[in-house]
Amino acid sequence: MSAARLIGLDWGTSSLRAYFLGAEGSILEQRDSPLGIMRVQNGDFAGAFAQTCGDWLRTHPQAPVLLAGMIGSKQGWTEAPYCACPADAAAIAAALAPLPLSGRSAHIVPGLSCANAAGVPDVMRGEETQIIGALSAAGSHLAVLPGTHSKWAWVEQGAVVRFASYMTGEIYAALSGHTILGRMMQADAPHDPAAFVRGVRYGLEAPQELMSRVFSARTLGLFGQLSEAALPSYLSGLLIGSEIAGAAGATPHADAITILGNAALTQRYVEAFAIAGMATAAGPADCAALGLWRIAKSAGLLA
Repeated sequence: MSAARLIGLDWGTSSLRAYFLGAEGSILEQRDSPLGIMRVQNGDFAGAFAQTCGDWLRTHPQAPVLLAGMIGSKQGWTEAPYCACPADAAAIAAALAPLPLSGRSAHIVPGLSCANAAGVPDVMRGEETQIIGALSAAGSHLAVLPGTHSKWAWVEQGAVVRFASYMTGEIYAALSGHTILGRMMQADAPHDPAAFVRGVRYGLEAPQELMSRVFSARTLGLFGQLSEAALPSYLSGLLIGSEIAGAAGATPHADAITILGNAALTQRYVEAFAIAGMATAAGPADCAALGLWRIAKSAGLLA
């Protein structure tokens, strides 16, 4: 433990992951907590932080603290204003927001902002740290981060140039849990690979028709073409296929496409991209930890 140099936190809406990092960003210890920002009672983020990392703070009083994710939002501990794209590790480091923490260097990583061709703004928080940790600083990359709000980020020479958000995960949750589509679905059914592929192919064919084609998640069940257990996987595939087809049309050349997400979701996106004829690779696990270390190093926090 004596080699630890940084206490880093990836603090999201529903969960918290804390890292005790050593030289070159090596993970010496990791802790997972359900205390996401929406689950912290009465906004007591200091208490939640102490509960999670108190012993690290006591035994390593000189270790700086760096936090990323929704903890820097308006609903978080201290708001960290967005850093405008293009942004690399150095630009993000220069925009760190100081966090008042008695007797210790502590900062929050800013999210990123950009605007599309129509001038409409987009934002991310937390994903920028994963991208910085996962990708090399050379070449052209596309990072796809699936989740509640999927992010497609185009990275040039280590800088996030622009990105786009897709509410695929949240739309799936809303459709399956709060519309008539969910009435015929077996919510806890295991993943059905064949139904997923069928959905992906239907979504890829015509993403502009998603508002019509999504109703097939009901009619295929009504006519016995898909079982209640298969329908959740079909709907997931349909939405992911539509996301990929819609986003790929606006995708410039990239040397590599990297998927950054949990294992199950990453595998679904890798498969869906393959069906679309696009090669991808799964990114490294815990890339947020290395991103925190790289940002801290760029900020001069690691003496």
